[in-house]
Amino acid sequence: MAAGQTPALRDAALPAETAGDLYERYGGQILAFCLGRLGNREEAEDAAQSTFLNAFRGLKRGVAPEYEAAWLYKIAQNVCLTRRRSSWRRRRVETPGDLTAIQDILAAHEPDADELLGLAHALAALPPPQQRALVLREWQGLSYKEIAAELALTQPAVETLLFRARRSLTRALSSAEPLRRRAA
Repeated sequence: MAAGQTPALRDAALPAETAGDLYERYGGQILAFCLGRLGNREEAEDAAQSTFLNAFRGLKRGVAPEYEAAWLYKIAQNVCLTRRRSSWRRRRVETPGDLTAIQDILAAHEPDADELLGLAHALAALPPPQQRALVLREWQGLSYKEIAAELALTQPAVETLLFRARRSLTRALSSAEPLRRRAA
């Protein structure tokens, strides 16, 4: 214990020290486990990080695992399972591969001037990260991977960001529909 350190500070530092020690001993093994479960290096790194964050939270709550490795592997298994489920749901909602195939077959839609009424306002209402992701994807034509690199996010995070941006934009434009009818 450092000189002058209060018991409360010492007790708060114990979970951090323990979590750091666990990471040093099991970090590589947990990463390999997550990689085997998820098959994607980025996802596996995120899952391993989440595993150790969850372990740290558990240690802060007073959890004292009898078998540390088994405890960490169970946390990692749950994290990977959750990520696979959410990834499956995202693919059902938005499938970028299918969209690119469709755009090759169908001609681009030529919007009427009335159709664009309210677009600037709807875009301005989006949160800045959603605006940026939408502009990079729809106007600059960047891939999800390129957008992830540009915004320093994971590809699944970009997919979620774009899904939310499109949903918000659709809602805003739908609420502007009565205005367009009146203008016509």
